[in-house]
Amino acid sequence: MSKNNLCQKIKFEQICKNISVRIEDPKLADTDYYIGLEHLDPEEPKILRHGSPQDVSKTKLRFKSGHILFGKRNWYLRRLAIAERSGICSAHMLVLEPMEGKIIKEFLSLLMFSDEFYEKALMVSAGSMSPTIKWKDLAKLEFTIPSISTQETILSIINPIQESISKTQNLLQKIENYYVSKREFLLTRGIEHKKFKKVKEEYGKKTEIPESWKIQKLKDNSIIKGRIGWQGLTTKEYEKEGEFYLVTGTDFKNGRIMWETCVYVNKDRFDQDQKIQLKLNDVLITKDGTIGKIAIIDKLTLPATLNTGVFVIRPIENNYVPEFLFYVFESHHFLKFLDVLKAGSTISHLFQKDFENFSFYVPSKPEQQKIVSILSNLREQSKKLENHLLKLKMLQKSVINSMLTPLEKNNVVN
Repeated sequence: MSKNNLCQKIKFEQICKNISVRIEDPKLADTDYYIGLEHLDPEEPKILRHGSPQDVSKTKLRFKSGHILFGKRNWYLRRLAIAERSGICSAHMLVLEPMEGKIIKEFLSLLMFSDEFYEKALMVSAGSMSPTIKWKDLAKLEFTIPSISTQETILSIINPIQESISKTQNLLQKIENYYVSKREFLLTRGIEHKKFKKVKEEYGKKTEIPESWKIQKLKDNSIIKGRIGWQGLTTKEYEKEGEFYLVTGTDFKNGRIMWETCVYVNKDRFDQDQKIQLKLNDVLITKDGTIGKIAIIDKLTLPATLNTGVFVIRPIENNYVPEFLFYVFESHHFLKFLDVLKAGSTISHLFQKDFENFSFYVPSKPEQQKIVSILSNLREQSKKLENHLLKLKMLQKSVINSMLTPLEKNNVVN
């Protein structure tokens, strides 16, 4: 084998530099592009969203196009991406510049997504609550790096998968944009109406809704319940495995409950809370912390109850379709209602007396069912694409790990 095709075992600092250009006042950074940890998705090499320097404070770091942004805080989430333009980023990131002639920037990102990188980083990370990696520790880690020509060959295999991922992401975003637009239209204009009336919303803006629609308060057509007088689990009430779920806001994902993440309560605790034992088609909403997260109970694998941070809303049977209420809680109308409640307040809490007075627009039940059917079909399309995207990413990860498996010792030079 030609020596030019052999791999080298070298330190991380020999293939990239840590760029630390500090910006003390983000608002004076002469850019409109800010990347925080919240803008990077796990194992996603592209930056799909961004923020504004005008919305942040404290010291940030400057980066340029081609730099790799690596979330050093909670690094195990594998949040890193290649910057496609210049801007500033969170100081909880490392700004890395690949060394020309040593490593291709796209290959560096593949290396950092690999299990080999994860396992070695694990040995030098510090902290238990928010594990962090320092550059000085990362710099000394050794990796087996193939030649530039071999890197190009590996990338030629990986790139088609990444292109499929990008196309799927773009299509998913288009469907999501269409879904939001369709939802807002249907919840205010309905289906095939010709006569409309003007109404005034809580925040002062006037809008038009179909003449036949009613305006109702949540308390007029729903049973709303929340836990009262209990702040958490005691040792005796908590069970690692059991027959009764305790649902919290952290178990919400994409409007559904992730039952596999729920903790358990014993039978005594479950029996004490009969009024908030969950039923099919219950709508849940978080009232503490990150308020306004929603989920609907579309299946019950075990009997379940709530913790203190969640309301259950149970539609009165003949008034409206439960899924319709779910979409109302997703709407801009409800989000603006929450904004009005939070205005001028430092407390992140949704009080029942405020929540139950939320007013929304109610079409006939048959029209609700049609609206729910249209929106549910769009959500199902998104779900199928998300599953396809997940499979592509799993394939990509498998290929990356197999390609980056260290070669035999006789293929490595020091």
